[in-house]
Amino acid sequence: MFSAILCLVGSLLILTSASWITVALFIYFLLRIFATKRKQLIIGSLLLTGLIILSTSFHQWTNTTDLTPQDHTFIIKVTPDQIKIDGDQLQFDGIIKQTNHHTKFSEKIVVFYTLQSLEEKNMWESQDKSIMVTITGKLEIPGENRNQYQFSYQSYLYHKKIHWILMADTIHSIEQPKLSVLNKVAPKNMRSKILKYIDEKMTIKTSQYMKTLLFADLGSFDKATVQQFKKIGIIHLLSISGLHIQFFLTGLVYLLWRIGLTKEKTVYIMLILLPFYGNLTGWGTSVYRAIIMALILLISSYLKIIISSLDAWSWTLISTLIINPYQVFSIGFQLSYLLSFILLILTQTYFTIPRHPLYLNFTISFILMLVSIPILSYHFFEFSWIGVFSNLLFVPLFTWILLPVFILLLFLSVLFYSSPFFQHTLVSLENFLTIIEKIVEKISNLPFITIITGRVPIFLTFIFIISLIFFILSLETDGKNNKMRIRSIILLMTSLLLFSYYQRYSPYDKVIVIDVGQGDALLVKESFGKGSYLIDTGGSLTFEKKKWQKKKNPSSIAERIVIPSLKSQGISSLDKVLISHGDEDHYGALLEMTQSIKVKELLFPIGALTKPSFQNTVLKIANSETSIREIKASRNALTYVTPSLAILWPLTQGEGENNDSMVLHGKIGSYYWLFTGDIEEGEKQLIREYPNLKVDVLKVAHHGSKTSSSEDFLNNIQPSYAIISCGLNNRYNHPNSEVINRISNKNTHIYRTDMSGAIHYEYLKIGKWVVKESFHTLIESKD
Repeated sequence: MFSAILCLVGSLLILTSASWITVALFIYFLLRIFATKRKQLIIGSLLLTGLIILSTSFHQWTNTTDLTPQDHTFIIKVTPDQIKIDGDQLQFDGIIKQTNHHTKFSEKIVVFYTLQSLEEKNMWESQDKSIMVTITGKLEIPGENRNQYQFSYQSYLYHKKIHWILMADTIHSIEQPKLSVLNKVAPKNMRSKILKYIDEKMTIKTSQYMKTLLFADLGSFDKATVQQFKKIGIIHLLSISGLHIQFFLTGLVYLLWRIGLTKEKTVYIMLILLPFYGNLTGWGTSVYRAIIMALILLISSYLKIIISSLDAWSWTLISTLIINPYQVFSIGFQLSYLLSFILLILTQTYFTIPRHPLYLNFTISFILMLVSIPILSYHFFEFSWIGVFSNLLFVPLFTWILLPVFILLLFLSVLFYSSPFFQHTLVSLENFLTIIEKIVEKISNLPFITIITGRVPIFLTFIFIISLIFFILSLETDGKNNKMRIRSIILLMTSLLLFSYYQRYSPYDKVIVIDVGQGDALLVKESFGKGSYLIDTGGSLTFEKKKWQKKKNPSSIAERIVIPSLKSQGISSLDKVLISHGDEDHYGALLEMTQSIKVKELLFPIGALTKPSFQNTVLKIANSETSIREIKASRNALTYVTPSLAILWPLTQGEGENNDSMVLHGKIGSYYWLFTGDIEEGEKQLIREYPNLKVDVLKVAHHGSKTSSSEDFLNNIQPSYAIISCGLNNRYNHPNSEVINRISNKNTHIYRTDMSGAIHYEYLKIGKWVVKESFHTLIESKD
């Protein structure tokens, strides 16, 4: 076990370029193994770790590209299991076999293509064999992560050994090579045919669940259902786990024994069937772990070699690191190996004493929930405690009822598909699955079931993990040392509270200019949880499309950027959202955001509702608990919309246009800030109304367009810093070069989201002392 963990840390040592955490862990486990004073274990561990380090280094050395931007024509091999179609977007991973500069080639690539017609879409959807396609297009380097703590598509592709995105202009030809008999029955081709068969024969929901539970195909599920399963902590049921494999294994062995096969022949058959099934499912992380562990235990039992489940787990982990060390970065790998490890440890200690099944299942669910918190918090900034109870209900339902029913239906469909009884069974199952989804939806809508932690600092994560280990160790005492158990529980609860609520009550004042592309979204977060305010939400224009072109699961700015940005800061609710005016790029993500983040009050300038689209959004929000208020500035006295920000503009009712933008001013940290929306000509009136306006930080109006930031305006306010929120390579060519020159000539430091990604300002004051005050940007911090 310790050898495998040392191998894991050794692999991370290479993958993280020897970060201080991996170095410290490597030294600890190395000393731990030397402390055993078992010569055979020490030598074996050093040899295995050396092998893993060399293997991982080889993966790193060979993870390079030979493509250049000058390559524009490609012949690519595509397997049917890699093809993904959503609306008019076609996406697939393929292997380049030839380019206009290379006659012999082999490199992975991800391709995006906009389908031109319904006929072309149907043609791609019908592909069930490997094909060779000739494509012309432009190579693009995957973009850097532009917002802190968010999913990095560039890193994701790198871990798949993909270095370029091919934006296809045309697909000239599609060839289907003649397949041999062996190729026709190859698992990849069989998988696509089986999935297609299930779609044709089964009802919609039955097809979705059958493909997911039997063949690890989650693609047909809609985002809302997956999100609900995730929210109540049972998303793992929509994947093939060790429990599934154990069910298959036990069922097959029993069936083979019942038909009279010997134990020896049964083992031979299982050695063929298990890997074949792994190929049919695509060898996902949990499938690989479960199948390889089962095979190791089968072979050892047949050869009468004593190997424990922990040994099988260790050898499986080592083999995974040799085949693909990049898996360690995936949440699937982290949860699968960690939770199975904890289960194996507890099986040999705490669970050896007979206990009531309900108590045992509750304890397992509770411990696994605790163990998964650091991983879930790191990736999703939240965890769900309701999973402790929902797993008690849904795990038996999925494992012991739905799984065998789907297996039986799949085989019976070959012979009895047309029979009335079979069709009636399908309808009944469809209704049953609908009831299950409604129950899941009801539970997911319960208040307070999800705790948003944000990205927790390393030292607090470390404290929580230590307290968790201490708690698990205390379980082994089984009542013999109650004082130790009580202390471990107190330590665990204290560390969990700190872990869960540190970000929410962080001592830092923050302003974050979220990179939403061509739009505005600025978060103002006050220290110690005193308040969180969002100025605009970002958004993007949508264009009318035909039915076949519309995506089933469209990606949105709210889902990809705004909501994760807020959750990463530990924000579960916003005290106020202030919409500067009625343009889509300032409020477009508002409605979807309110479905995940509670908004206590929505404010916007009077007159903004004259814009029909914005009015429709506000009317939909009006049905929620959000308070809605139209506001305007007053000449008589400053009107504060937050404890630190006052509204300066508009003074009269407008029509929701640029010059009617809400302008906010106030002191955050030790700087005076001016947030200007998209105001243009209104700048002149603004400085006439407020001639002595003190401004240290200017949020440049209208993304730095030519009509903003006039010479007179800049001369009047003399900002030290200027912040421009605009999209990379946007079609409006914002910011305008003349505006940049005007601002630069004032010796004003400029921050731009298109150049540097999200912009962060942090301020920490303890007593009279300013401990920290700084601006930093994500992309620049990497350089």
